[in-house]
Amino acid sequence: MNLYKITITPTSDFVTTLRGDTLFGHFCWAIIYTFGKERLEELLKTYREDNPFLVVSDAFPSGYLPKPKMPSRFLNEKSENKKLNRKRVWLTLDNLLKAEYKKAKRDDEIENSNTTMLNMHNAINYKSFHTGDGFDPYGVESSILSKRDIYILLDESKFNLSEFKEVFKLLSEMGYGKKTTIGKGRFEYKEEDIKGIKIDKISTTFMTLSPFSAKNLECKNIYYEPFTRFGKFGGTRTSKNVFKKPIILADVASVIQFEKEENMEYIGKAITGVSDSHKDTVHQGYSIVLPLKELRDE
Repeated sequence: MNLYKITITPTSDFVTTLRGDTLFGHFCWAIIYTFGKERLEELLKTYREDNPFLVVSDAFPSGYLPKPKMPSRFLNEKSENKKLNRKRVWLTLDNLLKAEYKKAKRDDEIENSNTTMLNMHNAINYKSFHTGDGFDPYGVESSILSKRDIYILLDESKFNLSEFKEVFKLLSEMGYGKKTTIGKGRFEYKEEDIKGIKIDKISTTFMTLSPFSAKNLECKNIYYEPFTRFGKFGGTRTSKNVFKKPIILADVASVIQFEKEENMEYIGKAITGVSDSHKDTVHQGYSIVLPLKELRDE
């Protein structure tokens, strides 16, 4: 499989956080719209069998990746600086691979813009075109983002880069997440913003780039924060029960340690059984992993 980094430039505000598992769902819809439902069903056959054609990361500030979520003793951090350490969360890829955790930076140091706004709306009864019994305001939060990097792991024997670019172009035009019908979640990119990444894949320790399923994972140690996904359907699947069953995942920047060296590009598994209404639904429980240096207490 081939690893790529895509740098996107948001052109509108976003209502939904750019997470890898949600992005994968958007890719699936874009594949249907571009190549047809049969093509997606073909791709998902092996995806369900722990052989994914595509794994998508969360979106990170351009040029940076999250600091691993593991005890501070492995990060060579001083316990008395706990509050400051919590703010230093971003590392370059080179710093991460070399375990230079002391070089982690704060949001303001990398000009990471993630400004949240509250947009006020009013609930309307569309039968009467009135607000109901009175003034019914509600707020919708959205975020203005700076440039973001998204990493993808692509099996080009199943889905080549040219096909991916066609689908990604459509996704950028459709928008991501909630409120796309009123212009939210839009972004743009250039051809040169898609770059191949070559790294050594062998290590005893790896860090994830999106939430993943740790079910039945055999490892020496795992350090993670839990993340509960309350998923919803989109597209034509909103006519029945729109809600998926909750899923508990290990969040982005989890660290997995094995007894011996492994050659690993991704971890996790496909998640099925998340809906009784749409039994063929598949959720991304995979995550791209990056190799870390062996963990040592400093």
